[in-house]
Amino acid sequence: MKPLLIILILILFIALPAFSEYKPINKEYSLQYKNEIEEIIKKQVPASKEAINGIFLEIEKEQNQYVKLVIIEQGINSILFDFYIELINITDKYTDIKKDIPATDWYGDLKNIIYPYLIDNNINVEDINALLKYANKKQIEFERKNK
Repeated sequence: MKPLLIILILILFIALPAFSEYKPINKEYSLQYKNEIEEIIKKQVPASKEAINGIFLEIEKEQNQYVKLVIIEQGINSILFDFYIELINITDKYTDIKKDIPATDWYGDLKNIIYPYLIDNNINVEDINALLKYANKKQIEFERKNK
């Protein structure tokens, strides 16, 4: 019974840092934050789409089928990861968000951390959602072509 209790306590203390605490941005900086985030979204969404299209060129050059699959999976994930890191870097100027980010290499974790800030500050997330749909569509398309 004691080892089970110890294991449960360890899991609890290890898992707690993975849940970040939402600290709202001060209302006097909210408009400035919104403008800065919307500007980066306007610039980075087209750049991210272009980078996703660039993955196709890498895939075409690669001869090894296994390497192609790695390029598809990691390429799109890293592009989206970098996009969310940009949003987090801006958010960190207004509230200390970086200390709550778990060690991860998946963009979904970053999305879950930044999303409450976007919603709370009335930031239009349609372009972000369109980017995610585009990335998903392209990943499926790349995987089908390279099976």
